[in-house]
Amino acid sequence: MRVSYDFFPRLFQVGLRVICCVAFVARTIPVTANEPFLSKPSKEWTEKEALQVLNDSPWAQTITTSTQDFQCDFEHPAYPGTYTEEFAQEADSIDLTPPAAAVKPDGAEYLVRLVSVKPMQAAMERLIQLDEHKWRHYQGGYGLEPGSKPTNLAERWYNPADEITIAVVLKHPGPGGASFRDYAFPRENVSGSGLRHLWPCAAVKTASGVSTAVLGGPVMIDESYPTPNDVTLSFPSTFKGKPLVSHPNEKLEFRFVANQRVFEATFYVNPTDLFDGTETILRIPRMVDEPTPAALLP
Repeated sequence: MRVSYDFFPRLFQVGLRVICCVAFVARTIPVTANEPFLSKPSKEWTEKEALQVLNDSPWAQTITTSTQDFQCDFEHPAYPGTYTEEFAQEADSIDLTPPAAAVKPDGAEYLVRLVSVKPMQAAMERLIQLDEHKWRHYQGGYGLEPGSKPTNLAERWYNPADEITIAVVLKHPGPGGASFRDYAFPRENVSGSGLRHLWPCAAVKTASGVSTAVLGGPVMIDESYPTPNDVTLSFPSTFKGKPLVSHPNEKLEFRFVANQRVFEATFYVNPTDLFDGTETILRIPRMVDEPTPAALLP
């Protein structure tokens, strides 16, 4: 799958197909947390347990934004030292960075999900098994043809099945409805609105190195959800040919800067949790749902 190296918004645009109602094989999930239910096959999870994986687990964290005093660009990326000085200056000369401004955190709550792990994908499949109609909004995602080539940065060939994919989903707007919708998404008839320098300003980091975004943007599944509710980002899972995640409970830091607002989360991941590149389905959870309330007793 070849995707051009371009600016926001561009997500999985070539070689991918939207999928719906495709089974994800349930299996016993590698245990990263102390939740007892994670040692069970996912087909035995309750609705509450599946939603806990999606919303409050080692792969899902609620955050609020902070701010920084300068704009992010190739010379000032998410993690310092990511690019050589010569490359950064040349890249920034092509698309000038807007001047810094005095900004405040938006006060909204966001759910940061590590999407490309087996427990997260299995949780969505389990919800669909429990009630296909109720949880139909977890059916959408992206599919790859079996045997797709692995990600090759030199060729600018990107395969989400072997990448680390993270979604930032709006959970609760801030005061007055403020959220990243105000500054991170293009606005009609407003030239230059929306994210700039997306790629250097979104990155994941482990002890092995830093990997910057190669695919990203809002997921617009269908007309049922016309307003962008998330930014989904994919990162190569290797650094200089070596896996970013290679040890049990590897610390994986995520940092994403949108017009001086900073989104950060830290995950601890086992290599066996991650997709291995053979998967043909990547579901994208765009909503934050609560368990069904228990029926009131008479």
